Amino acid sequence: MKNLKQNIGNPNITKTHFGIYGIVRRNAKILLIKKARGPYKGMFDLPGGSQEVGETFEQTLVREFAEETGCQVVSMLNKRQKTIIFGDFTQESGEQGVLQHSAVLFDVQIEGEPDIEGDGRDSGGCVWVDVNDLTSKNATPFALIGADKPLIALSDENDNVITTHIRKTPLPKGRYIMVSAILMFNARGNLILQKIALHKDWGGLWTYSAAGHVDAGESYEQAAVRELKEEMGIDAQMEKEVAVVPIFRDGRLMARHHIFVTHSDAPIVPDPYEVTEVREISPQDLKKEIAANPKAFFEPFVRAFEAFCG
Repeated sequence: MKNLKQNIGNPNITKTHFGIYGIVRRNAKILLIKKARGPYKGMFDLPGGSQEVGETFEQTLVREFAEETGCQVVSMLNKRQKTIIFGDFTQESGEQGVLQHSAVLFDVQIEGEPDIEGDGRDSGGCVWVDVNDLTSKNATPFALIGADKPLIALSDENDNVITTHIRKTPLPKGRYIMVSAILMFNARGNLILQKIALHKDWGGLWTYSAAGHVDAGESYEQAAVRELKEEMGIDAQMEKEVAVVPIFRDGRLMARHHIFVTHSDAPIVPDPYEVTEVREISPQDLKKEIAANPKAFFEPFVRAFEAFCG
């Protein structure tokens, strides 16, 4: 079984990049540039770019906005850093590449009218784009983040993080959903189960203590920690990864569930949007319940439980 990982990398990365970018929103529209070169060539992207020697993040942003948009930055707020994997670009050799792209993002206000011509190098011109018109095919991951699109990570056939994708849209060929799931035990050795909220997929079934998609910029382990906090109100680190459960639909691999184990006796505060009921049960009693009424349980959870508890 794999050791726990904190990175989100792919061992086949062919290019790395770090940049500073600004998000400018006006109601339902976002200011983007059309990339004229590089891995994102032809796609909508956030204005911004690489630091020059001696620059602060803020100085880089001001300079890049002047160069690419012709506008002056008058305020920048809400600084945060993200790292994503983008594996859908073609290198100069003609082969597919894998880009690990780290960015510092700012929410920005500007003065002046954006330059529709561009700088002739990175930018092919500025445009205000309706966020509803942005997709994984026409916009970079950071442009989608700026547009508040719910981005998940997808893996390749070897379970390496390979790209980002807008949640609940058709999967690209050869890309697979990444899910982190948690089996949380208490001091009595009992497993904590949740019943999935009725309005959600597989609503009404008993399942993992918590589970969910790996978001863009996360590892499986990081997603597990976040999901446990969001769904059950529990702050806990994962102790070990115990199983990987492949999920098939119509004979095709669709997703992989990475199963983590942790222990906690902290008070549980379930999210009512996600969870309708919580209970604890001993592994021995759970085996009996599954045998008597398997349809009451989420099938991938049953496989994960059996893989761990035998």
